[in-house]
Amino acid sequence: MSIDHKIEHIRKVKRAEYGSFTKNLELIGKTWSALLDLPTPIPPCKVALMYAASKVIRAAHTYKEDNFVDAINYLRKAQQLQQADGEDNTISKK
Repeated sequence: MSIDHKIEHIRKVKRAEYGSFTKNLELIGKTWSALLDLPTPIPPCKVALMYAASKVIRAAHTYKEDNFVDAINYLRKAQQLQQADGEDNTISKK
Protein backbone atom coordinates (compact mmCIF):
# COMPACT_ATOMS: atom_id res chain seq x y z
CA MET A 1 0.00 0.00 0.00
CA SER A 2 1.38 3.43 -0.94
CA ILE A 3 2.08 6.08 1.68
CA ASP A 4 -0.81 8.16 0.31
CA HIS A 5 -3.22 5.26 0.74
CA LYS A 6 -1.92 4.57 4.25
CA ILE A 7 -2.43 8.20 5.26
CA GLU A 8 -5.88 8.29 3.68
CA HIS A 9 -6.80 5.13 5.60
CA ILE A 10 -5.43 6.50 8.90
CA ARG A 11 -7.35 9.75 8.49
CA LYS A 12 -10.58 7.90 7.70
CA VAL A 13 -10.27 5.59 10.72
CA LYS A 14 -9.26 8.39 13.10
CA ARG A 15 -12.01 10.70 11.83
CA ALA A 16 -14.59 8.00 12.60
CA GLU A 17 -13.04 7.41 16.02
CA TYR A 18 -12.16 10.96 17.15
CA GLY A 19 -13.81 13.45 14.79
CA SER A 20 -12.23 16.27 12.79
CA PHE A 21 -8.43 16.21 12.59
CA THR A 22 -8.28 20.00 12.33
CA LYS A 23 -10.74 20.61 15.17
CA ASN A 24 -8.78 18.27 17.45
CA LEU A 25 -5.54 20.08 16.64
CA GLU A 26 -7.28 23.37 17.52
CA LEU A 27 -8.51 21.98 20.84
CA ILE A 28 -5.10 20.53 21.68
CA GLY A 29 -3.47 23.90 20.90
CA LYS A 30 -5.90 25.68 23.23
CA THR A 31 -5.34 23.12 25.98
CA TRP A 32 -1.55 23.20 25.71
CA SER A 33 -1.61 27.01 25.69
CA ALA A 34 -3.67 27.05 28.88
CA LEU A 35 -1.33 24.58 30.56
CA LEU A 36 1.70 26.64 29.52
CA ASP A 37 -0.05 29.90 30.48
CA LEU A 38 0.41 31.35 27.00
CA PRO A 39 -1.65 34.41 26.07
CA THR A 40 -2.85 32.93 22.77
CA PRO A 41 -3.61 29.40 21.57
CA ILE A 42 -0.91 27.39 19.87
CA PRO A 43 -1.93 27.32 16.19
CA PRO A 44 -3.12 23.93 14.88
CA CYS A 45 -0.26 23.81 12.36
CA LYS A 46 2.27 24.12 15.21
CA VAL A 47 0.50 21.34 17.12
CA ALA A 48 0.79 19.12 14.03
CA LEU A 49 4.50 19.99 13.76
CA MET A 50 5.06 19.08 17.41
CA TYR A 51 3.33 15.75 16.91
CA ALA A 52 5.50 15.13 13.83
CA ALA A 53 8.59 15.90 15.92
CA SER A 54 7.51 13.35 18.53
CA LYS A 55 7.16 10.72 15.80
CA VAL A 56 10.65 11.55 14.49
CA ILE A 57 12.06 11.10 18.00
CA ARG A 58 10.36 7.71 18.27
CA ALA A 59 11.64 6.74 14.81
CA ALA A 60 15.19 7.63 15.85
CA HIS A 61 14.90 5.26 18.80
CA THR A 62 13.41 2.15 17.21
CA TYR A 63 12.16 1.34 13.72
CA LYS A 64 8.41 1.08 13.45
CA GLU A 65 6.80 1.93 10.12
CA ASP A 66 3.84 3.59 11.84
CA ASN A 67 6.13 6.31 13.24
CA PHE A 68 7.22 7.30 9.73
CA VAL A 69 3.69 7.19 8.31
CA ASP A 70 2.34 9.20 11.25
CA ALA A 71 5.14 11.78 10.97
CA ILE A 72 4.41 12.29 7.28
CA ASN A 73 0.70 12.54 8.03
CA TYR A 74 1.28 15.27 10.64
CA LEU A 75 3.70 17.14 8.35
CA ARG A 76 1.20 17.09 5.50
CA LYS A 77 -1.53 18.36 7.80
CA ALA A 78 0.74 21.16 9.06
CA GLN A 79 1.49 22.12 5.46
CA GLN A 80 -2.21 22.15 4.53
CA LEU A 81 -3.08 24.29 7.54
CA GLN A 82 -0.28 26.79 6.94
CA GLN A 83 -1.13 27.11 3.26
CA ALA A 84 -4.81 27.59 4.05
CA ASP A 85 -4.13 30.19 6.74
CA GLY A 86 -1.64 32.26 4.82
CA GLU A 87 -1.02 33.94 8.16
CA ASP A 88 1.71 34.33 10.68
CA ASN A 89 1.47 31.24 12.89
CA THR A 90 3.87 32.37 15.57
CA ILE A 91 3.14 31.75 19.22
CA SER A 92 2.80 34.86 21.35
CA LYS A 93 4.81 34.99 24.56
CA LYS A 94 4.19 37.03 27.65
